[in-house]
Amino acid sequence: MCAPRRVSARRPPPPIDRPCRLRPAGAARKAPALRRRGFLFAAPVARLAGCLRLQGLTVRRLLILLLAGWLTHLPALAEGGVALVLSGGGARGVAHIGVLKVMEQMRIPVDCVVGTSMGAIVGAAYAAGVPLATMERQVRSADWDAIFANTVPRDRQPFREKEDASRNRSALSMGYGDGRVLLPHSAIAGQELDRFLQRLIGSADDLPNFDALALPFRAMATDLESGQLVVLDDGPLWRAMRASMAVPGVFLPIAQDGRLLVDGGLVLNLPVDEGRRLCGTRVIAVNLGTPPMARDRLQSATDIVLQAINLALEQNVAQQLARLGADDALVQVDLGSITSMDFDRVLETIPLGEAAARNAAGVLARFSVDAESFALWQRQRQARWTQPEPVIRQVVVDGMRYVPAEAIRARLDALRDRPLDREALERDIDGLYSSGDFERLRYSLVRDGAVADLRIEAAEKSWGPTYLRFGGGLSADFEGDGAVGLYAGVSRRWLNRWGARLDADVQLGTTNRLRTELYQPLGLNAAWFVAPSIEFQSRATPVYDKGRKLADYKVRERTLGLDLGYEMGEWGELRVGLRRGTQRAEVLAGQALYPAIDIDDGALQASATLDRLDSPFFATRGYAARLQVARHLPRFGSDLDYTTSALNASLAMSYQAHSAQLGVLFAGSPDRDLPAVARTPLGGPFLLSGYRYGELTADQVFLLRGAWYRRISKLPDSLGRGVYMGATYEWARLRAYASAGADAGTFRSGSLFVGADTVLGPLYLGAGMSPEIHEWRFYLQFGQPY
Repeated sequence: MCAPRRVSARRPPPPIDRPCRLRPAGAARKAPALRRRGFLFAAPVARLAGCLRLQGLTVRRLLILLLAGWLTHLPALAEGGVALVLSGGGARGVAHIGVLKVMEQMRIPVDCVVGTSMGAIVGAAYAAGVPLATMERQVRSADWDAIFANTVPRDRQPFREKEDASRNRSALSMGYGDGRVLLPHSAIAGQELDRFLQRLIGSADDLPNFDALALPFRAMATDLESGQLVVLDDGPLWRAMRASMAVPGVFLPIAQDGRLLVDGGLVLNLPVDEGRRLCGTRVIAVNLGTPPMARDRLQSATDIVLQAINLALEQNVAQQLARLGADDALVQVDLGSITSMDFDRVLETIPLGEAAARNAAGVLARFSVDAESFALWQRQRQARWTQPEPVIRQVVVDGMRYVPAEAIRARLDALRDRPLDREALERDIDGLYSSGDFERLRYSLVRDGAVADLRIEAAEKSWGPTYLRFGGGLSADFEGDGAVGLYAGVSRRWLNRWGARLDADVQLGTTNRLRTELYQPLGLNAAWFVAPSIEFQSRATPVYDKGRKLADYKVRERTLGLDLGYEMGEWGELRVGLRRGTQRAEVLAGQALYPAIDIDDGALQASATLDRLDSPFFATRGYAARLQVARHLPRFGSDLDYTTSALNASLAMSYQAHSAQLGVLFAGSPDRDLPAVARTPLGGPFLLSGYRYGELTADQVFLLRGAWYRRISKLPDSLGRGVYMGATYEWARLRAYASAGADAGTFRSGSLFVGADTVLGPLYLGAGMSPEIHEWRFYLQFGQPY
């Protein structure tokens, strides 16, 4: 196989104006290191030249600085430098931290670092001066599931998206534009990964090129169009780290300088040649290997893509291993069954890396130096190139199609004309990204002395701003009763510069519904909004008497609404508004236990909703509550005078694999002038599970419920979150005031169930019993049919 063509990604560094620190920081590109008895003293030519440009130093001043360094350290020009070469390996790559820990224990300095994929991430952090203890702490505290998820964690999603998910209205989502359906990208956009990388390397991300790091560094990437090797040698540093590990089919490619960049391991997974070219006639290579996965691990399209990549990687690794000589060292790490995607096992790799380095201690010992020399090298590496945070001069927004650029600038305007607060900036970026309009949202600084432009790189969702949503569900109680509902909706965002949104939904089945709402903020990025709506609904309500179904009651409603509201970001919203419409009800089948009604309705309605659960169905943490009050009065157009209220709240917590959820429901009305259709129905999963759907109705309900469940199996990401087993217990007190047929008294239920949190909605299969009736009720529910 021919050696891949090498393409440099280097560009001339932008002009900067900042204090220059002349400190040993590793050899410059192609510059030999100066060593005395193995001790590295590196005064990079590139850094000195940069200092001349920045500070206006004369040649005489430069010679004085060089002489001072020479007299201080008295190095002798000996053999070339030592290059540290770190291979790729995905989750396996965290083992590099273990190898580096042993190398530091053995007092082994290096002159430069090159890496591929995860080796580029660990290598870049090490070259930037990050202490190993800090690096390991970051890895141990990272939420790897969130980092490699393609969605924002639910507690940070927009409230309206949470509402759709809790009703299973967005099980399938896609876009529409240019007369065709647009599908979301299946690959991971990497927003959380980018944030992790930027936090890991800190201010080193602002340096003009990678020779200015504590140790010169190079990352390997692949040009997706040409297949050529791309050697990344200038910043931003996080972008190079990110591009080097953009596995095709798993992560979206990174666009840079007119190229689409993906994982460098496709061409050069163990870049020995690049390490030798950068600074070292001697190389310390750390190879993690990419063994093929066993057949039983090949369960998804992603697994198959990674298997094909792993097979290709072994070929170019073998070529580079053959280039190692007698003066080089190889650390071969055996990671057993841990694969490149086992990020839930990354902490297991660190001790395996340590063990491999100790096994190679014999060859590594040749690179060791005395304690004093290594301590000086370590201080030089960790003396990060620090500088005061710049004052933000302006916010520059790139790449917008339909979201107004001023919407982003307005959100970040508070950062202008003051020193950069990175924590505040990240919070604002999080808030913008959580709006649901962006595929990726990143930032970088363009420095100009003590000030800088904050550049926002925004990639809107390519399948927006018109979205199609599908969902629904079905339920059955194995006794001939059940419900079914199919849902479809369309949402058009950014109808105007203030961010208006139009939603139109239709549901067909046991409940038929057509609803349209216009959500209009009262300003750019405003929390206040108005929301006019219109809804047509038809639903069938079962009528039971002492456990026997006697009739089906059909209710038809038409409603016009106008709300004034306040949106609390991802937390929830407050609303108050007027409703005006009609209600028609009649017996559809069976005995006429409920009277036919034909009334006008009108009400003043207020609601407050809070949702911080991490899942709407199998939550492991968080809380949620919804309070709704409606006052029906003749002055609003109602034929009846009554008040209804409902409070539904839950709290979720977990310990290891066990989760518990506590909830309370209070609903109903004490008024006697209450139509039968306003009663609260109970029965089915988590609502007195020992009764059938709608078997109980009451004028007023107070219900306490508790659930325990444990995840017994993890589902592939393409299918869902997991499979669970659990149990519930519910206690309710029901009251009937004047309505005929309403239930009253104390009711209890318990159930056992197995369930799955799937991408198409929740699946429950369970059995419930009530001590009041001593009969088992079996139920199946998939999605949300109501």
